[in-house]
Amino acid sequence: MATVGYHGAGKAALDSVSEALAMEVEGFGIKVTVVQMGGYNTGLFTAGTTNTESLAHYQPLRTEMEAMWGDAVAPEPDTAAPVIMKLATLPDPPRRLIVGSQSFDHVLEMDRAQADLYRSWEHLSRIAPADPAAATA
Repeated sequence: MATVGYHGAGKAALDSVSEALAMEVEGFGIKVTVVQMGGYNTGLFTAGTTNTESLAHYQPLRTEMEAMWGDAVAPEPDTAAPVIMKLATLPDPPRRLIVGSQSFDHVLEMDRAQADLYRSWEHLSRIAPADPAAATA
């Protein structure tokens, strides 16, 4: 999201490392679950983005983001604890788990939009051959 890119970048890096780790340790019977937490009342969109001096040329973006965040109250982080505790007891946990009902819908919508975008450019993607031998033929 705009204004919290550093936060998203860190989460993306951890996500990638976790996926690689999951593949590496799977053969040893070790399970890794990437927990995709929904929006919780952590202060990220309030104190986390307002403790810096605002630059005038970014004010339109800040105003837009503040309007988007609105006055909605996110759940407290401890409300996710039962889900995490249940996850920890599963004998065969999922590789990924979205925590939060609203977040579940949001992630599915983002995944659908990404798949639609890929499909819209499939013709360009497929110009490059899949088989290296086909490229020289």
